[in-house]
Amino acid sequence: DWPDTYEGGRWGPPYALVQGGLSARGAAEPPRVPREDNPVVRRGMAAWAGGGSGPAFFIALADHPEWGRGHTVFADAVTEDIAALERILALPTKTTPGKIPITNLVTPVP
Repeated sequence: DWPDTYEGGRWGPPYALVQGGLSARGAAEPPRVPREDNPVVRRGMAAWAGGGSGPAFFIALADHPEWGRGHTVFADAVTEDIAALERILALPTKTTPGKIPITNLVTPVP
């Protein structure tokens, strides 16, 4: 059982994911996605962050059964993409302290 707290529980680190956002300037309607369901999040799945429908998303780098079925998965990363994400995670980072610390890359990937 996972504690339902920020410290070490399902709400806290380590998350084992990469999070990003989409921007569709001038788009009349959001793009259609090939997959959209609510399975337990597994390594390689891309899902909308916060259980919503974007624009923030994440790609899981580990299985997350502790989250249940609370995220809408819209894609699966291929093996080569996971390898690229793991290389990105090896880059230098900085953590912004606060109630929920956020770790960002020192130099963003273009």
